[in-house]
Amino acid sequence: MNNIKPRDYQVFEILKEIDSIKHRQNKIETFQTKFSDHTPLLRILKMNFCNTIVSVLPEGQPPFNDEESDGPQPSSLWSYIQQFPIIVQSAQSAKMKMIQIERVFIEMLEAIEVEEAEIICLAKDKRLTERFPTLTVDLIKEAFPSLNIQNDAPPEPEKEWTQEEKAEYLLDRAKRLKEEAKEKNAEARRL
Repeated sequence: MNNIKPRDYQVFEILKEIDSIKHRQNKIETFQTKFSDHTPLLRILKMNFCNTIVSVLPEGQPPFNDEESDGPQPSSLWSYIQQFPIIVQSAQSAKMKMIQIERVFIEMLEAIEVEEAEIICLAKDKRLTERFPTLTVDLIKEAFPSLNIQNDAPPEPEKEWTQEEKAEYLLDRAKRLKEEAKEKNAEARRL
């Protein structure tokens, strides 16, 4: 994924990257520095973690054509942002018949990458943590306070770090900063 602008990442790519980061603080920093304005990511996280966002669709993954095609490149979720209110309880979805909502949802799933479609289905059912267990409501609230996540889950207890954990955190952070610096240098050379 080197040399890809953060805005061009797919949501599943972002979540895989975040899940691979060992330390909570590094996860938060990566979310905030690279992906704070990635609207599809923010919508997916809000849908998954906020109790006030309720899907109108049946639970589970609907049947859709998830075969790789020889046709055009799959679309990005950026193209479907305006359809998110249709699949949750909203003024928009209240005006539509369920068959219309399901058709719009399936068309969206078929237009994007299969892994991205799976992420949407998991978030719709509030099951994203099954695939990415290191994502927690507290992590998302801290990384994106402006999302205003409403969730009545008890907060995670604060944990004291050992010297080894602090050292590991700093080494992990240094590694990430070094990777970012390499990407910036390569971009500067191209310009």
